[in-house]
Amino acid sequence: MNHVFHAAPVNGPFEDPSLYVRILRERRALLFDAGDIRVLDIGNILKISDIFITHTHIDHFIGIDTVLRAVLRRDIPLRIFGPENIIACIEGKLKGYTWNLIKQYPIRIEVFEVRKDGISQAGFYAENSFCRIDHSGKAFEDVILDDPLFTVKALPLSHDIPVLAYSVEEEYHININKAMLQERGLPVGHWLSDFKMAIRQAAPPDTSFEVAGKLHRLDELMSIATITRGQKIAYIMDVSPDEENISKIIAFVAGSDVLFCESYFLARDFDRARERHHLTAAIAGRIAREARVGNVGTMHISPRYRHCLDELYHEVEREFRGQGI
Repeated sequence: MNHVFHAAPVNGPFEDPSLYVRILRERRALLFDAGDIRVLDIGNILKISDIFITHTHIDHFIGIDTVLRAVLRRDIPLRIFGPENIIACIEGKLKGYTWNLIKQYPIRIEVFEVRKDGISQAGFYAENSFCRIDHSGKAFEDVILDDPLFTVKALPLSHDIPVLAYSVEEEYHININKAMLQERGLPVGHWLSDFKMAIRQAAPPDTSFEVAGKLHRLDELMSIATITRGQKIAYIMDVSPDEENISKIIAFVAGSDVLFCESYFLARDFDRARERHHLTAAIAGRIAREARVGNVGTMHISPRYRHCLDELYHEVEREFRGQGI
C-alpha cells in the first residue's frame, strides 16, 4: 500500500515523547505531543499545521514554546487539540511573554479542548496580542478534525488525570497508475493533486483539468486511479493500566497499520506501573495483538531500563505475537 503518512518519533525511547507525521506531497505535518522537539529543524516545524496533546505534563508539552517561536510570522494558522484544561494551559504559556510588538504578525492560534461532554474552542491572535477569545463549542463524538485528506479521532482516557489517545486515518487512498499515465501521454504534475482532491470531494463528472495544454474531464481520467484502503496510525501515551482503559484502547486502535504506544515499565514492575499510571511493555503488546494492528512503535520507556532495553522490546514483541512472557 502506498502511504500518505510518514510517521516517526522525534526523540529516542528514553526522551520526551513526540510523534512527527509528515503528509506526503502536501508540505504539511502533524505533531502528536510536544515534548522537547529541538532536534526538529525550522523547515519541519513550519510544516506543522496541527498539534495533538495527550496531556500537559512537561515532557509532553514544553515543546509548544519551540513551535510558537518558529511560526510567529506564518500566515497558516496553528491548531492545537488537547484534553481538559488545554485552553488555560495555552493561555498561561502565552501570558508568560510580552507581546507589544506583534500586532502586524499574521499568526492565529486556535485551541480545541476535548472533554467527554463536548469540545470548547478559544482563539489567540497576534493582532490582539494573543488575548483569549472564546468561541462557540460543539458536541464531541470521536472525530475532532475532519480534513479532506484524513480524519483525526480522540479517545478520553485516564492517567490519574484526563488524557487523550489519538488516531489519524485516510478514508481511502488514491493510487495513480504511472503506466496508464504514460500510455495516455499524460505528464506527472501538480494537476494530479487537484485530480485527487476532486475525487475526495465528489466533484461532478464533467469537472475539467488542464493537462499539457488540453482539457480532460474527471470521468475520463478515472481509469488512471485505483482506490484502496486508507492508512491508519494510532498514538497512545501515559495511560493507567486498568482494564477499562485497556478495553477502550483496543477498540479504538483496531486495524491500525502502526500503533505508537508507551511501554514505560516491564511486566515485572506492574505494581510500579499501576502506582505511576503507565502501561507496561506486555500490556502494549497485548493491545496490539488484540487490536490486530500491523506493527507496534514502542515509545516512552522509563530510563531505569537503559541497561536492558532489548528485554523491554522483546516483551512487547512476545506478547504481540502471542507467545506470552
